[in-house]
Amino acid sequence: MFICLMCFTCCKSTKKAASGDMPLRQTQWNLVAIEQNAISDDSPVQPYLIFGDDGQFYGNLGCNDFQGTYYQRKQNLDLEYTGSTKKLCSKMEVERDFMKALKKEIHDFTIEGNILILSDGSKEILRFEGTAPKE
Repeated sequence: MFICLMCFTCCKSTKKAASGDMPLRQTQWNLVAIEQNAISDDSPVQPYLIFGDDGQFYGNLGCNDFQGTYYQRKQNLDLEYTGSTKKLCSKMEVERDFMKALKKEIHDFTIEGNILILSDGSKEILRFEGTAPKE
């Protein structure tokens, strides 16, 4: 019994270390592409998304802060965008496209290393690069 427990523990920790995928929750996901088009870097703030442990997500669209709720079941993810602040900034193209994409029917996610891809089940909607959240 002890040997089985040791094998299970060793295999489990080896698999975890080998995968190297960032966690969905509590990672700052910086936006890099919308519908497979790289975003321009002229936004006042780096657009990002963070999933909390409480079923809430939040971030910045490039100028305005936003929030919503999410429901995760294995590799399925449903987002419900609930709103944002209403500041007016000089460069808002990325912001408008990001907000529009967040309101689409997103159902799936994939994490490969530090890359998060949100899709509608058949095509990529948003792509992010993960970093440790800023405190």
